Amino acid sequence: MAKLRLFANLREIAGTPRVEMPGETVGGVIEAASDKFGEDFRRGVETSRVWINGESAEMSDSVTEADEVVLIPPVSGGQTTATISTLDLLAFLPLGVAIIAVVANLFGSQEVWAAALVAIVAAWAVDLNWVVGSRGKVFAPLAVVATAAGSAMAAHVLGGAGYGVSAAIAVVISLGWAVAVPVYRSVDSFSPTLLVALIAGAATASMILSRTGGTPDSQAIDVFLVAVIAGVVLGAIVERMPSLPLLDPFSVTALGAVLASVGAAALWDLDVVGYLLIGLGIAVALVAGRGFSSMLRSGRVTLTERPPGVLVSLEGVAIAASIYYPLINIIL
Repeated sequence: MAKLRLFANLREIAGTPRVEMPGETVGGVIEAASDKFGEDFRRGVETSRVWINGESAEMSDSVTEADEVVLIPPVSGGQTTATISTLDLLAFLPLGVAIIAVVANLFGSQEVWAAALVAIVAAWAVDLNWVVGSRGKVFAPLAVVATAAGSAMAAHVLGGAGYGVSAAIAVVISLGWAVAVPVYRSVDSFSPTLLVALIAGAATASMILSRTGGTPDSQAIDVFLVAVIAGVVLGAIVERMPSLPLLDPFSVTALGAVLASVGAAALWDLDVVGYLLIGLGIAVALVAGRGFSSMLRSGRVTLTERPPGVLVSLEGVAIAASIYYPLINIIL
C-alpha cells in the first residue's frame, strides 16, 4: 500500500484528499485508484502531473508504504467535468490581477497602489505555497508578504535608497521566520523562500518608486503595465494554441512586450528609443521568468511544459518589475 494524495477535481471525484492504494509502482497505484474511482477519475489522471515524495515521477518508478504519490490536474481541470467549478474560476485569476494593477495605477493614490502591490504579492505567495506544498515541500508565504509590505514602506519613506534596503528586509524577515518556526530552517524551505522574498521585495519597491515624481518619466509605470500585460497575454494565447505555425510562446511574449513598450511610448510621445531598450529588458525578464518558474514550481528546469499553478506568469512579471526602476534610471 502506498499513499496517494489528490488535488482539485480528482479530489472532488474521489471524495478525499488522501487514500492508500495497493501497487508496486507509481503506475500500479494510479491504476488501482482509477479502477476504484471510475472513468472520470481515469480521464483526469491522463492530463495530471505526477510526483513521488516531492520529485517528478515516472509510471515505472517503484513505491513502498513510506512513499507518497501526488496527482495534480492542470489548472483548467482537464475534460473531466462540464460544469463551472472553483478551479475553473481560478483560471481567470491572472486577469483579475492585471485589472487590479491597472485600476490601482489609474485611479488610486500611492497608498492604494502600494496596497494593491502587496495584495498581488500575497496572491502569488499563496499560489506558490499551494504548488510547493503539493510536492511535499515547505514554503513560507507570510515571509514573502511581510517582505513586500516592508519594502513598500521603505521605498515610500527612503525613496531610491529603499530599493536597496528591500534586499536587507528580505534577508532579515526570511531568517527571522526560519528562527521562529523550525520547519522553515531546512535548505529546501529557506532557499526558495528567501529567493522569492528578494524578488518580491525588489519588485514592490521598484513599482512604488517607478510611480513617483522622482523618476525620469512620470508615465513609466503605465508603459510597464502595457508591456507586461501584452507580453503575457499574447504568450498565453499562443501557448494554448499549439497548432499555430512558426510561433512559440517565448518569442511571442518577448516580441509582444517590446512592441507594446514602443507603441505606448509613441502613443504618449515619450522616448521611443529609450523604451525600446527598456522593452527588451522586460522581454528578457519575462522569458527568464518561465525557467525560474519551472525550477521553483516543479523542481526541474524545462521550457516545454507549463509549470503547475494559477499565477505562473507572475514569476516573469516579478523579475521584470524588480529590475524596472534601475532600468529606467539608467536608460531614460
